[in-house]
Parts: sequence; C-alpha cells; structure tokens
Amino acid sequence: MKNLIIALTGTSLAAGLFVSAAPAEAGPFDRLRAAAEDVEEAAEDVEDAAEAAETVRDVATGNRSSRSSRSNRRSRSSRSASPRTARAPGHAGQAGPAPANLTGQIQCANFNQGDAFVGRAGDYTFSQGISTQTRSGIIERNPVSPTNGCFFGGLGVGDVLYLEVDRSRYNRGSHKIQCVSYDGSEQLDNVNGPNEGGYGGKDIMLHTGNSLGFTPTATGSNSSRSGAYDDYLEGRGREMLTFNFGALHTDRGGTDFFCQWFDDNTGKSAVAFTFRRGPAG
Repeated sequence: MKNLIIALTGTSLAAGLFVSAAPAEAGPFDRLRAAAEDVEEAAEDVEDAAEAAETVRDVATGNRSSRSSRSNRRSRSSRSASPRTARAPGHAGQAGPAPANLTGQIQCANFNQGDAFVGRAGDYTFSQGISTQTRSGIIERNPVSPTNGCFFGGLGVGDVLYLEVDRSRYNRGSHKIQCVSYDGSEQLDNVNGPNEGGYGGKDIMLHTGNSLGFTPTATGSNSSRSGAYDDYLEGRGREMLTFNFGALHTDRGGTDFFCQWFDDNTGKSAVAFTFRRGPAG
C-alpha cells in the first residue's frame, strides 16, 4: 500500500470540514489529462478489487481485523453510493416540523455526539502540477447541531447527514432504522427506509488540493483515503455515521417521515431525524 500524505490544515475538523476555496483552474492538454484520469481511476478500481479479494481470504482464514473490515466495507459501499454528478434536491423539498407526539418520544443514548453536517454527493477537482483531476465525495457541507440531544430536522432527498459519536460507546450492529410518516399511515425500516453507512472515509477525506478547501485531506486511491480517515477518526476516539435519503418517483407530493437509528435492547436512539421523501430532482 502506498504511503499516505495526510494534510491536516485549520485548527480542527469542525472548522476544516466547512472551509471553501475558489475552484482550481483546469490546465492545458485536456485530452491527455482526460486519458490520464481514466487510467488512474482504472488503477484505483484494480487496487480496490485486490483489497476486496484479500478481505475474502482473510475472512476464510479468520485473520480479518475489525478496523480493516470497517475500512473495506466503507470503501465498497461508498463507491456504489456516490454519483459522478451532484444530486439536485428532490422536488418535494425538505421535511416540515415534526409532530410533538413523535419528537416527545425521543430518548437519546449518550454517545457524545460531535461534528455534524448536511451535504450532498457530487464531484470536485484537485490539481497536481498541470494536471487537474476529478473525484466524487460529499460537497456543499453545512454544519448542523442537534436539538433534543440527538435530533436533526428538515432533510430531503439527496441530503447526506454526517455525524460523529464516541467510538467506545457506540455499537453499530445493535441499531436499526425505524421511520413513521407524520400521519402514521406508513412505516419504513432498514430495507426500504433511509440508508445508514452508504458513504465512507474517501467521501469525507477528499484528495489533498481539492477545489472545495475541505480538510483534513489525504493523497492516494479511494480505498487508501478511506483507511486514512478511519485512522484519523480512531485516533480521536470517534466513529462516523452517515444517513442518506432515496427518492420515490411515485411520491409526487412528498411524504414527511420521522426516523430514528434505534437500539431496541436499550430503547434509545443514537440519532433521530426527519426527511421528506419525494421524486428525484
């Protein structure tokens, strides 16, 4: 695995995640640059495939570590979840205020929530010498703070909610999605509800020199940046959670849902949120 150069600028993740800068100018030799980008992305695909094969071998022999499992799972899931172009907001917009009878039931687990933002999946660029390359990640990040301890409101189709919790207190495997429409007529679950964990470290730790100015950053392939971000979180004792919200083309008017990432062993939620399902923009 190639060496990583992790560039941590700014004073903290909370500040760095939301810094913006002017987009980098494209260099000359566009045709050659495009060909080089295709070659590099193909090489990243080969590297990711090799790491996936290694994970399968490790599982068969019982040698896979929990940390490498998280990194590989995130890399594979984020590759399939991240589009090459930014997703426009759903025509239905964002969820309205949640009914008090739903928010009044929130019982937040004490996971010491930290940095949080709402962003969208899309493309960014970074420059190396005269070459400007394109990658996908979470862009348009806006910091958010919970109310009622762990509640985030007003989300919609295409939004990605990112937040951090205390790694030592949180058990991902014990949680599941519970959603109910505001009028109580429809329920969603892990299968047909919002997706947890659809984005990984490479979507948050963008390539060094990225056009958006987000930090921290790293160089290297998607999988290596995912590993770098997992190391970064682990060093701070943090775990990342992401939630994103799919469209439903038949839901033209939009339906507002109250959801929670719920542990039925404790009766408490790691996070609660509202979103409006609707058609894609």
